[in-house]
Amino acid sequence: MTSDRMAVRSECLMVKCVLLVAGLLMVGGVAAAEIPLKNAGFEQAIVGTRIPGWSRTQHAGVGAYVVSTDSNDPAHGKHSISMRRTTQQAYGLIMQRVESKELAGKPVAFTAKLKTADVGKRGWVMVMTFRDHENILDQVRAAPMTGDTAWTDVELKSIAPATTNMVEVGFLLLDGGTGWADHVRLRTLDDNGKDGGEGKSGAPPAAKAKPVKAKPAAAKPSAAGGSTHRGQAGVP
Repeated sequence: MTSDRMAVRSECLMVKCVLLVAGLLMVGGVAAAEIPLKNAGFEQAIVGTRIPGWSRTQHAGVGAYVVSTDSNDPAHGKHSISMRRTTQQAYGLIMQRVESKELAGKPVAFTAKLKTADVGKRGWVMVMTFRDHENILDQVRAAPMTGDTAWTDVELKSIAPATTNMVEVGFLLLDGGTGWADHVRLRTLDDNGKDGGEGKSGAPPAAKAKPVKAKPAAAKPSAAGGSTHRGQAGVP
């Protein structure tokens, strides 16, 4: 056998070994991965009532919430977003929907920085909802933030149900006062429930908010058009 043939054969064997190892790694575990969100730091300006990348809604009735970008004391970057209740109302919601069949059966983490001012006992609440198209499969919520609080790292973790093809992440204002959010992040975790980039930023770990399961509720029609919830589980 010539030296050229031996070299080619050696290279082929090396390639096969690399592919085999990669295949074993894929079978043996699920790697952590970032799930891109639009306008995750709320740096893009609100146009009229439209928040780039996000939706805003409330319980049916008279408009009761002011949503705005805030350049005063952001947690990250130059802006955060705030929601302030101006009159009695059941809830207001800022939300983003992400469609992905790759989430099904995987552990998912949703993190953000939150703060509050004069928020009542029902609180400013981070929420994550898993869906199969328009059907709600599961919803988890962080513990309500109430009163006056400084910026706090909050994290929700849950395993996406097997038929998940989209996830909604957002923030509920369930009482009076003002809630802020900034530096939002969504990602899948590895088999050990860890983020592949965990600890690299030097930032302190997020507060481990105990998830609160919310019983799925059927979507209800509204006479107020788009100004109502779309069947979010357990809302308000």
